[in-house]
Amino acid sequence: MRVLDIFCYNMIMLIEFSKLDNLPVFELETQTRVGQFADFFIDEDEYIVEAAIVSAGGLIKKQKFVSAKEISELSKEALIVDQADSLVEPKEMVRFQKKLKKRAKIIGEKVYTKKGEYLGNVYDYVLENTTLSIVRIYLKKMFDQRIIHSSAIVKIEQHKITVKDNFEMVKPEVLPAHAKLA
Repeated sequence: MRVLDIFCYNMIMLIEFSKLDNLPVFELETQTRVGQFADFFIDEDEYIVEAAIVSAGGLIKKQKFVSAKEISELSKEALIVDQADSLVEPKEMVRFQKKLKKRAKIIGEKVYTKKGEYLGNVYDYVLENTTLSIVRIYLKKMFDQRIIHSSAIVKIEQHKITVKDNFEMVKPEVLPAHAKLA
């Protein structure tokens, strides 16, 4: 099966970040594997992916960056980049190289309301694959889990995400062990 056979172009999908672990990265034209997905740079004002961090190379892996503009497709099966040359050394993308250690990583960030109430830590988030924007974040605090829609996010910073004080938080429903999904 060719790489492109697994993709449905222009199909909007919601993808959990946790499902992207070790995702292969392919070049569109040659359909060859050029690396493995590591993480995203998220624009802290717009809540969209600015770039992807990719582990590339043979035996000795190197960290490379690819701009979101060079990402052709994102699915649960692969990240497709326009060209292998789209993957560049960190020194070639100075803005992201400087931001690497000071960026909000989303996963693990603490979430507070504007009034300062601690809601929990982010354990996962959902992206819309065509816009590469965050749709919602999943929080956990002790035995409590919450889902917060991106429209409630006020600010994303390193080590802290602030959300509106008055918004509708959703608690995920737990299905009984014998229940089946339709």
